[in-house]
Amino acid sequence: MTIADPKPLTPRQAEVLAFIRANMAYYSPTVRQIAKEMGIANHNAVFHHLNALEKKGAIRRIRGKSRNIEVLQ
Repeated sequence: MTIADPKPLTPRQAEVLAFIRANMAYYSPTVRQIAKEMGIANHNAVFHHLNALEKKGAIRRIRGKSRNIEVLQ
């Protein structure tokens, strides 16, 4: 089990987390949807934010599954 990073979220990470929370209907938003809404051209940047959010304990992702984001905080 990974221990959450005690560092607070950056403003951009907080924006991404807020978007994910606001768009959790039955499934989490896709990386493409997050990128489009946040104005991020490169999907790798979205993965970077998701990795940071996961490391900080804000979300959990299930590997190998589409729409795999679970909000924890």
